[in-house]
Amino acid sequence: MEQGNTFLTQMMALNSLSQVQIAQATGVSQQTISKLCSGVTKTPSRDTALRLAEYFEVSTDDIYQQ
Repeated sequence: MEQGNTFLTQMMALNSLSQVQIAQATGVSQQTISKLCSGVTKTPSRDTALRLAEYFEVSTDDIYQQ
């Protein structure tokens, strides 16, 4: 399996979060979270990046770094 969004997978592991938990908290679909984690989607949309950045209290630059 190809490694996906490193930031997202690291934050999930550090915070013991599931894809479903992140999806519910951010309003980003679980399917989108799954695609980012698996590498199917390499770069999140601007809206997704903003939602994840707000949730994890980081900048969007952190989201886009892989």
